[in-house]
Amino acid sequence: MDTRTETSTDLVQLVDELRRAEAQLARRLAALRAPNDTDREAMRYIVDAPKDSPATPGGLAAHLNISTAAVTSLLRRLQERGQILIGPHPRDARSKVLRPSLRDLHSPADELTQRIGALAEEFTPEQGEAVARFLRRLTEEIGDLP
Repeated sequence: MDTRTETSTDLVQLVDELRRAEAQLARRLAALRAPNDTDREAMRYIVDAPKDSPATPGGLAAHLNISTAAVTSLLRRLQERGQILIGPHPRDARSKVLRPSLRDLHSPADELTQRIGALAEEFTPEQGEAVARFLRRLTEEIGDLP
């Protein structure tokens, strides 16, 4: 077996191990009722919304491609954790606006994100570029699956 084939076999095995570890982490976080992927994506959407066009529950539902009932549960979780504030929409009395709480804006990233950042600092810029290229391509391949 040549070096290139060995490397690709190793990468396939390592990605399988990563997938198993991620699935185990997701189960542990769910058991702890910690923020899940949907919660984190919702927070990114809310934080990134422009001031003149704040996030709304309907916009969030469309962005996440989930039902309004699911958004209601999601917003309740985020509000209970103190991550968001829900207020009246200034131009539409039937709607609400979603804003990150000041606490969330100034809180440190979750533990996994902090660990990933520390790990990334172990690589040279060239190594980081190779890892990033692999992860981008892997993400594209996963996105192309039916």
